[in-house]
Amino acid sequence: MKTLTAIKQRSSCRNFSTKQITEQELEQLINAALAAPTARNLQDLKINVIQDNQLIQDISDESFRLMDEEILERMKSRNAQSLFYGAPTVFILSSPYTSFSNQNAGLATQNIALAAEAIGLSSCIIGLVAPAFAEDNPQNLKNRLSMTDDERFCLAIAVGYANSEKEPHQLNQNQIRIFD
Repeated sequence: MKTLTAIKQRSSCRNFSTKQITEQELEQLINAALAAPTARNLQDLKINVIQDNQLIQDISDESFRLMDEEILERMKSRNAQSLFYGAPTVFILSSPYTSFSNQNAGLATQNIALAAEAIGLSSCIIGLVAPAFAEDNPQNLKNRLSMTDDERFCLAIAVGYANSEKEPHQLNQNQIRIFD
Protein backbone atom coordinates (compact mmCIF):
# COMPACT_ATOMS: atom_id res chain seq x y z
CA MET A 1 0.00 0.00 0.00
CA LYS A 2 1.28 3.46 -0.82
CA THR A 3 2.01 5.74 2.12
CA LEU A 4 -0.42 8.51 1.15
CA THR A 5 -3.18 5.94 0.67
CA ALA A 6 -2.52 4.49 4.13
CA ILE A 7 -2.62 7.98 5.64
CA LYS A 8 -5.96 8.78 3.99
CA GLN A 9 -7.56 5.40 4.76
CA ARG A 10 -6.52 5.06 8.40
CA SER A 11 -9.05 5.71 11.14
CA SER A 12 -9.14 4.81 14.83
CA CYS A 13 -10.59 1.38 15.50
CA ARG A 14 -12.73 1.03 18.59
CA ASN A 15 -13.94 -2.53 18.03
CA PHE A 16 -11.17 -5.11 17.70
CA SER A 17 -11.37 -8.85 17.12
CA THR A 18 -9.70 -10.94 19.81
CA LYS A 19 -7.72 -12.78 17.10
CA GLN A 20 -4.02 -12.22 17.79
CA ILE A 21 -1.82 -10.70 15.10
CA THR A 22 0.80 -12.97 13.54
CA GLU A 23 4.47 -13.03 14.50
CA GLN A 24 5.31 -11.65 11.04
CA GLU A 25 2.87 -8.75 11.49
CA LEU A 26 4.26 -8.05 14.97
CA GLU A 27 7.80 -8.01 13.59
CA GLN A 28 6.77 -5.55 10.88
CA LEU A 29 5.17 -3.24 13.46
CA ILE A 30 8.20 -3.39 15.74
CA ASN A 31 10.52 -2.62 12.83
CA ALA A 32 8.30 0.31 11.83
CA ALA A 33 8.56 1.68 15.38
CA LEU A 34 12.33 1.21 15.42
CA ALA A 35 12.64 2.99 12.06
CA ALA A 36 11.15 6.19 13.51
CA PRO A 37 13.67 8.98 13.95
CA THR A 38 14.48 10.27 17.42
CA ALA A 39 15.68 13.74 18.33
CA ARG A 40 19.46 13.95 18.46
CA ASN A 41 19.40 10.24 17.50
CA LEU A 42 19.13 9.37 21.20
CA GLN A 43 17.11 6.21 20.49
CA ASP A 44 16.04 6.11 24.13
CA LEU A 45 12.41 5.28 23.46
CA LYS A 46 11.23 2.00 25.00
CA ILE A 47 8.69 0.04 22.97
CA ASN A 48 6.76 -2.19 25.35
CA VAL A 49 4.81 -4.81 23.40
CA ILE A 50 1.96 -6.32 25.41
CA GLN A 51 0.03 -9.38 24.29
CA ASP A 52 -0.82 -10.62 27.79
CA ASN A 53 -4.61 -10.19 28.04
CA GLN A 54 -4.55 -9.84 31.82
CA LEU A 55 -1.90 -7.11 31.74
CA ILE A 56 -3.82 -5.25 29.03
CA GLN A 57 -6.97 -5.47 31.17
CA ASP A 58 -5.11 -4.38 34.33
CA ILE A 59 -3.79 -1.27 32.55
CA SER A 60 -7.27 -0.52 31.24
CA ASP A 61 -8.87 -1.03 34.67
CA GLU A 62 -6.38 1.29 36.38
CA SER A 63 -6.92 3.89 33.67
CA PHE A 64 -10.71 3.68 34.08
CA ARG A 65 -10.35 4.00 37.86
CA LEU A 66 -8.55 7.32 37.42
CA MET A 67 -10.77 8.84 34.72
CA ASP A 68 -12.84 11.91 35.40
CA GLU A 69 -16.61 11.77 34.94
CA GLU A 70 -16.63 13.46 31.53
CA ILE A 71 -14.26 10.91 30.01
CA LEU A 72 -16.06 8.03 31.74
CA GLU A 73 -19.33 9.17 30.17
CA ARG A 74 -17.67 9.34 26.76
CA MET A 75 -16.35 5.79 27.18
CA LYS A 76 -19.80 4.58 28.29
CA SER A 77 -21.38 6.19 25.20
CA ARG A 78 -18.98 4.08 23.11
CA ASN A 79 -19.89 0.94 25.11
CA ALA A 80 -16.18 0.59 25.84
CA GLN A 81 -15.39 -2.20 28.29
CA SER A 82 -11.69 -1.63 27.79
CA LEU A 83 -9.61 1.42 27.02
CA PHE A 84 -8.00 -0.72 24.32
CA TYR A 85 -11.33 -1.78 22.76
CA GLY A 86 -10.50 -5.48 22.85
CA ALA A 87 -7.23 -5.21 20.91
CA PRO A 88 -5.01 -8.27 21.39
CA THR A 89 -1.76 -6.28 21.06
CA VAL A 90 -0.91 -3.02 22.77
CA PHE A 91 2.26 -0.98 22.44
CA ILE A 92 3.14 1.27 25.37
CA LEU A 93 5.85 3.75 24.48
CA SER A 94 7.91 5.08 27.35
CA SER A 95 11.14 6.98 27.74
CA PRO A 96 13.40 8.70 30.19
CA TYR A 97 12.09 12.25 30.27
CA THR A 98 13.62 14.70 27.81
CA SER A 99 12.08 17.65 26.02
CA PHE A 100 11.84 15.32 23.00
CA SER A 101 10.17 12.28 24.62
CA ASN A 102 6.65 12.97 23.39
CA GLN A 103 7.85 13.89 19.89
CA ASN A 104 9.81 10.66 19.62
CA ALA A 105 6.86 8.60 20.87
CA GLY A 106 4.51 10.36 18.45
CA LEU A 107 6.78 9.56 15.52
CA ALA A 108 7.07 5.88 16.46
CA THR A 109 3.34 5.61 17.15
CA GLN A 110 2.46 7.08 13.77
CA ASN A 111 4.87 4.64 12.11
CA ILE A 112 3.10 1.76 13.89
CA ALA A 113 -0.33 3.07 12.89
CA LEU A 114 0.61 3.49 9.23
CA ALA A 115 2.41 0.15 9.08
CA ALA A 116 -0.65 -1.53 10.62
CA GLU A 117 -2.88 0.07 7.99
CA ALA A 118 -0.52 -0.98 5.20
CA ILE A 119 -0.59 -4.66 6.24
CA GLY A 120 -4.35 -4.85 6.84
CA LEU A 121 -4.50 -4.25 10.57
CA SER A 122 -6.29 -1.51 12.48
CA SER A 123 -5.11 0.69 15.31
CA CYS A 124 -6.16 3.22 17.92
CA ILE A 125 -3.69 5.70 19.42
CA ILE A 126 -4.45 6.21 23.12
CA GLY A 127 -3.14 8.80 25.53
CA LEU A 128 -5.66 8.20 28.33
CA VAL A 129 -3.37 5.55 29.81
CA ALA A 130 -0.98 8.14 31.26
CA PRO A 131 -2.52 8.32 34.78
CA ALA A 132 -2.05 4.56 35.24
CA PHE A 133 1.71 5.12 35.03
CA ALA A 134 1.94 8.52 36.74
CA GLU A 135 4.45 8.98 39.56
CA ASP A 136 1.79 10.56 41.79
CA ASN A 137 -0.43 7.46 41.46
CA PRO A 138 0.54 5.20 44.37
CA GLN A 139 -0.85 2.24 42.40
CA ASN A 140 1.02 3.11 39.19
CA LEU A 141 1.88 0.22 36.92
CA LYS A 142 5.44 1.20 36.00
CA ASN A 143 6.85 -1.89 37.70
CA ARG A 144 4.57 -4.15 35.62
CA LEU A 145 6.46 -2.96 32.51
CA SER A 146 9.88 -2.92 34.19
CA MET A 147 10.09 0.85 33.76
CA THR A 148 13.10 2.49 35.37
CA ASP A 149 12.70 5.28 37.92
CA ASP A 150 13.48 7.97 35.32
CA GLU A 151 11.19 6.45 32.68
CA ARG A 152 7.69 7.73 32.02
CA PHE A 153 4.70 6.81 29.88
CA CYS A 154 4.50 8.69 26.58
CA LEU A 155 1.81 7.12 24.40
CA ALA A 156 -0.04 3.87 23.69
CA ILE A 157 -1.39 2.28 20.54
CA ALA A 158 -3.76 -0.69 20.33
CA VAL A 159 -3.39 -2.90 17.24
CA GLY A 160 -5.33 -5.81 15.80
CA TYR A 161 -7.99 -6.88 13.34
CA ALA A 162 -11.08 -4.67 13.19
CA ASN A 163 -14.54 -6.11 13.89
CA SER A 164 -16.16 -3.14 12.18
CA GLU A 165 -15.18 -0.37 9.80
CA LYS A 166 -15.10 3.34 10.43
CA GLU A 167 -14.67 6.05 7.86
CA PRO A 168 -11.62 8.29 8.23
CA HIS A 169 -12.40 11.79 9.48
CA GLN A 170 -13.05 14.55 6.99
CA LEU A 171 -10.10 16.79 6.21
CA ASN A 172 -10.60 20.19 7.82
CA GLN A 173 -9.00 22.87 5.68
CA ASN A 174 -9.59 25.41 8.49
CA GLN A 175 -6.60 23.88 10.25
CA ILE A 176 -4.28 25.18 7.55
CA ARG A 177 -2.53 28.54 7.57
CA ILE A 178 -0.43 29.40 4.52
CA PHE A 179 2.06 32.24 4.54
CA ASP A 180 3.25 33.29 1.10
